[in-house]
Amino acid sequence: MASNGSVSTTRAYGAGLLGSVVRLNLAVSDVLAQITGEHGTNLADYLVLGVIRVAPGSRTSPSAITETLGRTSGGMTLTLDRLVASGWVIKSKDPNDGRRTIIELTEAGMDLALAVNSSLHEWERALALEESDEAIALLESLTAAVTERRALGA
Repeated sequence: MASNGSVSTTRAYGAGLLGSVVRLNLAVSDVLAQITGEHGTNLADYLVLGVIRVAPGSRTSPSAITETLGRTSGGMTLTLDRLVASGWVIKSKDPNDGRRTIIELTEAGMDLALAVNSSLHEWERALALEESDEAIALLESLTAAVTERRALGA
């Protein structure tokens, strides 16, 4: 119940937990698209830059990025080619294994990844959510449950 005694907005839509998660996902996706767009990129490319940024030495392989983000190898090849053309990443051969490709951020790519990350955290802080540790734990638990159920094929 809302504070005025009426049915909450969520219940008025007839949405249960899944409906609420979908609405949250859409709202957050809009914010992420806006913030990444303000930095001259898009969410999909930023996620790749972010995965590379947090990798050991800010270097990783296309297959590791693909696995982390759940993308196809073909789609990742197109994304990486676009990021190379933008001057944000460098593709090179692994000096220890010439069959392997190494992906790393350029200085411009690192600057972009850090700038977007900073804007995202600034936006998040502006939410001023109390007890965010509890909210994070709940969302992580829900994510784990959905992931487990998905792995079972249901």
